[in-house]
Amino acid sequence: MCPLVNPAALFTLRLPCRRREKLWPPASWGLDETCRLPSFADVAGVPDVLDLWMAWSLQGLAVRGVARGVGATRWCHPTKPEDSDGLHLWIATRPTGESHRAGRYCRRLALLPTGGGRLADKPVAVPAMIPRTSEVPAELPEGSIMMTSRLSADGWQIDASIAAAALPGWDPAEIPRLGFFAALVDRRLGKVPCFAPPEFPWEGDPTTWAELELIA
Repeated sequence: MCPLVNPAALFTLRLPCRRREKLWPPASWGLDETCRLPSFADVAGVPDVLDLWMAWSLQGLAVRGVARGVGATRWCHPTKPEDSDGLHLWIATRPTGESHRAGRYCRRLALLPTGGGRLADKPVAVPAMIPRTSEVPAELPEGSIMMTSRLSADGWQIDASIAAAALPGWDPAEIPRLGFFAALVDRRLGKVPCFAPPEFPWEGDPTTWAELELIA
């Protein structure tokens, strides 16, 4: 049964996102355990299958996602990003905490561990639609997201650098926080949200998202 109140909404989820001057390549970008986001799987009532690390610089964001326990079968189709297996991110560069509809400063990204390239065996990042959005963000600039992935029999790991050009309204000096949500999408498990129960409207309602505080 869906709870009447999102348990995570009883408090403000404001998560620290640490600054790292180098966001690419992963071998030297400095994402360590201090960049790891806490898991709220127990609060949201979902399987604890996704670990996240985040960092920022004036040039953009870095993210590492590690999926565990999802097996080796993946359904990744860049032309159907909303339903494709992978790490899905919702980012609002100018969060208000009041509007229930996403606007032009909100971006949804589907980071797929495979499905890209001529042989469909490369990782790929594609924009995805946010339901009920009031204004679609600018087109995702080509080459604004760099990615690598590692596949295993148990899941996958994605490392990505998201340039400021991919984030409409990006200005950490003026607004040092982001609206943020993440979910794992998997054909077997379905959609596994990080900060709210699956039944809640987190796919399209920014008031259900957490916040990333951009700190030094």
